[in-house]
Amino acid sequence: MNEKQLQLFIELASQRSFSQTAYQLNVSQSTVTKQLQSLEHELGSPLIQRQTVSLTEEGVMVYEKAQSLLTDWQQLRSVCQSRGNKYTETLRVGASTTPGTYFLPSLCKECHYHYPNWRLHLHIEDSSTVLSLLTEKEIDVAIVGVPTEQSNIVSKKFQSDRLAIIAPPGENQHEIDGFSDLPSHAFVKRPQASGTYQAVETGLKQWGGSLAELETAAIVPNTESLLSLVEAGIGYGFLSEYALNAALKRDCVFKGILPYERQFYLAYRKENQEKETIKAFRKLAETRT
Repeated sequence: MNEKQLQLFIELASQRSFSQTAYQLNVSQSTVTKQLQSLEHELGSPLIQRQTVSLTEEGVMVYEKAQSLLTDWQQLRSVCQSRGNKYTETLRVGASTTPGTYFLPSLCKECHYHYPNWRLHLHIEDSSTVLSLLTEKEIDVAIVGVPTEQSNIVSKKFQSDRLAIIAPPGENQHEIDGFSDLPSHAFVKRPQASGTYQAVETGLKQWGGSLAELETAAIVPNTESLLSLVEAGIGYGFLSEYALNAALKRDCVFKGILPYERQFYLAYRKENQEKETIKAFRKLAETRT
């Protein structure tokens, strides 16, 4: 059964004439007969009384259902065609969790405003995973917390950030200004593959310490999970300064800033640097720097 067979059957049921149906559909009368026979064979029942060209009992059922099916199919086709016409470009964007949370939404808003014909596919993972997706051509552009030295990838500085230290609600307000103040506390940490972990490690080294020397209370995949556990009193945490307001709203206590300013990078493959969608996205991103 197909759309043309249903259209032919509906026309035949309305005209009650093989010749008139052929005329209306601009086909031969033999075509009308063959299409009807094919439909009847598939359904396993006669649909038209040949002598009177009237509907059989099964034909009445098929006629009513066929009208509904054709209407639904035509509406579905119309929707798909309009969507296909609306989106003429696709941009696949990957971001590590901090820029994915604090930068990407506003960038997507700008893209939607300036380029309504773009369809955006977003991937939020740790920096290492996002760079792997870029290398493997699974995404077109990346925003990550670590640079890459791969010769086929271009990395440009995008935004700077500092790392804040937060404590659970109720902790004292004394700010931490050296590594010696940290080992007495357990910490909620990010995975080693994340840009935040690597940035924290760099900051702690400037204080003469490392994350390995700090007790691990939990390891979490993103900032939101870290905030929830610190708020619950599980341990201290390090997070982006962009997330500090969210931490304070949860009554977490600000304990200081690590002595290191990290960079976020906009990365894309060299082979695509002249692609119009990449150039346009870069231009929008540059307005934030």
